[in-house]
Amino acid sequence: MNEIVFIDANVLCGLFNNKDSLHEKSKKAIGLLRESSFAISNFILLECYTIISQRTSKKNSILFREYMFTNKQYEVFWIDRKLEDETWTIFQSIKDKNFSYVDASILAAMKKGGITDLLSFDTGFAQLQKIFGFTLIGA
Repeated sequence: MNEIVFIDANVLCGLFNNKDSLHEKSKKAIGLLRESSFAISNFILLECYTIISQRTSKKNSILFREYMFTNKQYEVFWIDRKLEDETWTIFQSIKDKNFSYVDASILAAMKKGGITDLLSFDTGFAQLQKIFGFTLIGA
């Protein structure tokens, strides 16, 4: 597989915290996709900074940011006003009360970037694959 895969925060937080219940699963998934390029958004980064800081340390959160901005395998999609408007439209269209705004931003960023693969352990995305035209990897 040599394409762009969008990565959800649960994978990255699992990957960067060896005590996380998703750590081994995250390592395995990233390893299988080592030939791919990865896309994330600034919203995903915000979630990861907070979760990594709270569950491990502030230092690890800072190291995570440095890694994400120096590793050429990752591309950051910046959620600007136009993309946030698309996020809001998607968020409103999904009736599940547990579907988060950040998850809606993933779908908006994938749509903008023409990305059709999502690596996430969030099973809530499974029912949205056909509607939004993507393949869920991991869940």
